[in-house]
Amino acid sequence: MELIDGTVIARHGSLIRVQVENRPLLVTARRNLTWEGGTPEAPKIVVGDRVSVERGTSDGVIVAVRERSSCLMRKAIASPQPQILAANIDQALLIFATKNPEPKVGLLDRFLVASHLAGITPVITFNKIDQGEGRTKAWTKLYSGLGYTVLQVSARSSWGLGQVKRLLPNRTTLFCGPSGAGKSSLLNAVYPGFKLRVGGLSEATGKGKHTTTRAELMPLPFGGFVVDTPGLKEFGIWEITSEALQHAFPEISENLGNCHFSNCSHVHEPKCGVKDAIETGLIDRGRYRSYCQLLEEIG
Repeated sequence: MELIDGTVIARHGSLIRVQVENRPLLVTARRNLTWEGGTPEAPKIVVGDRVSVERGTSDGVIVAVRERSSCLMRKAIASPQPQILAANIDQALLIFATKNPEPKVGLLDRFLVASHLAGITPVITFNKIDQGEGRTKAWTKLYSGLGYTVLQVSARSSWGLGQVKRLLPNRTTLFCGPSGAGKSSLLNAVYPGFKLRVGGLSEATGKGKHTTTRAELMPLPFGGFVVDTPGLKEFGIWEITSEALQHAFPEISENLGNCHFSNCSHVHEPKCGVKDAIETGLIDRGRYRSYCQLLEEIG
């Protein structure tokens, strides 16, 4: 038996597609897998996992999964386990349209919190800039002021495309965001060889229509990988403490020392440095609402 290493690039039910050097293999997984580094919270092979494949007379079977350096996860619907979007990600391009569909600050903040928890570098990317900046001009100022990288691009006109391409070589980059924001269009613009199916907006709802049905990791000709994911309408944060949540908002973290109470929740306590910062304009009220909503969900 031959043992070879590869990277999971897609799942098709019980069949798993693994990239080995420059060729893909369609394999299955052993029932009793070896999880190096210990069994993870969600013991299921996902896109981006690095695996060991035992080759026999067929294409092979996965026998071990390497320890993950990172994984972006969210609270799954009707499941006690989290949903992992992808593993071993270096950075995430959080793609929102400047309009059509209108961007939602609450969803963006949830992506940022999840990226912070996963140790993944987020890159806020506003697509369709050729349709006008709209509200995103103010958002660009806000989030860049908080230390986030913010790009303004147009997949249709190629405006700002060079900024995206420079981020990708020799890294694994997750493309995620709501349906209709133009993830697939942007990936096709980055590398036309992907030939991804592109959709528009539903005339009935004005919301994006899903074109990507499952996460898939795709190699780039100039090095590195990208992960295309289905559009996400909501994003529940998986198991976060109130303390971790505070530190996931840099502007709140910076003002923790100004609160009278060491265990201040920044919601109802007096002499709260965070609420004082809101009143003086140092903390954006929309961002504070995102924090309060997530804090309420923690319970």
